[in-house]
Amino acid sequence: MNVVGEIKWYLDGDYAHLKFSEGAGAFHIDTVMVPAAHRGKGIGSKLINHILILADQLGKQVRLSARPIGNTSEERLQRLIVYYQRFGFYIEDRGHSIAYMVRDTPAPGEGK
Repeated sequence: MNVVGEIKWYLDGDYAHLKFSEGAGAFHIDTVMVPAAHRGKGIGSKLINHILILADQLGKQVRLSARPIGNTSEERLQRLIVYYQRFGFYIEDRGHSIAYMVRDTPAPGEGK
């Protein structure tokens, strides 16, 4: 079974959201969108952390495809990669304008 979901954070008439799917062994973060006026406030990080906590509780990996929207420059992709590495993701595979990343579940007692 594959479950899909969305977490929304309402912001003064707008909202940030994270779309995800859950499979047998892993969650997959499909999109993380924060309105431009609200970026840099930690909202995206809080949305991502919700999925990471759930995945850890269920003993599942988290996967994502890091790719910039719009301008797909190497610089923008590198910024995304560094951003997701802060959460413990690492590159599993790499394309021209995309990085396939994974975060393993921490071992018991290891913490996040």
